[in-house]
Amino acid sequence: MDLRQLTYFLGVAEELHFSRAAEKLFIVQPALSRQIQQLEEELGVLLFERDKRNVKLTPAGSYFRDEISRLRHQLTYITEQTKRIHSGVVGKIRMGHPGSALYSILPETLAMMYERFPDVNVQLTEIAEMELVEALKNYEIDVGFTREISVSQQFSTDLLFEEHFALVVPTDHWLNETNFQDISQCKEAEFILPKIDGDVNYGKILHGIFEEKGFEPKVVYHSNYGATILRLVEKKLGLSVLPISYRHGASTLGVRFLKLPTRTQLYLIWRSDDANAVLPHIREIAQEAVKKLALGEL
Repeated sequence: MDLRQLTYFLGVAEELHFSRAAEKLFIVQPALSRQIQQLEEELGVLLFERDKRNVKLTPAGSYFRDEISRLRHQLTYITEQTKRIHSGVVGKIRMGHPGSALYSILPETLAMMYERFPDVNVQLTEIAEMELVEALKNYEIDVGFTREISVSQQFSTDLLFEEHFALVVPTDHWLNETNFQDISQCKEAEFILPKIDGDVNYGKILHGIFEEKGFEPKVVYHSNYGATILRLVEKKLGLSVLPISYRHGASTLGVRFLKLPTRTQLYLIWRSDDANAVLPHIREIAQEAVKKLALGEL
């Protein structure tokens, strides 16, 4: 029994006429009759009752027709789904991100993914910068937004955009856009900063902001989560330095962003040998989101 024989059977079952079925199936009638006879012999049942004028299904033939029709529809669905999964239209991808991505590229990327690929399941995990690459190594995530460029051939990256850092102060702080010159004006201030190793690139850049002005900040609280830092600054528990994209989600908070000259980059990173068919879609849409949001102008 093969798919061709089952197709021939369904053709005869639909027409209940061998000549008409043979014409639709593009096969000569004697050959069609032989295929049906071979199928009946293999099953050991009579599928059709036929004489010189009439053809009708036996009870066994009716049952066989219904079940084979159902299986054919199922096979069609399986075939289509297989193609969709191969093309990345259906699938799952686990995405890691730092908090700053929530205030810039992440929401738009997810919205565009859902609009174009509603059957792709994107699983999100907020991960601190120093932990994201390890999560990729351990196969805990498949792709991530990061500010750490990796030189390892194990990973591939796309540069998404570059943005300024900003000094974050409460809205009623004495520093504002008019009188702010540089961060050395905050030598005596208390700070709330991420706890990042100075060996990490992001940590080097962050510490360099203060080192360039010849002082070490007095850190009263550490947090690796930007939303927490913003709330603490709002409560006047200290000042902070964050990527300026955080201001997009802080319009309702009592904080002010003062642009600094130092810049940081955001990359998309993934395992170089990952064959997940959704990855190319994520890469393309992330770049589109950057242009749509004009993030390169931050």
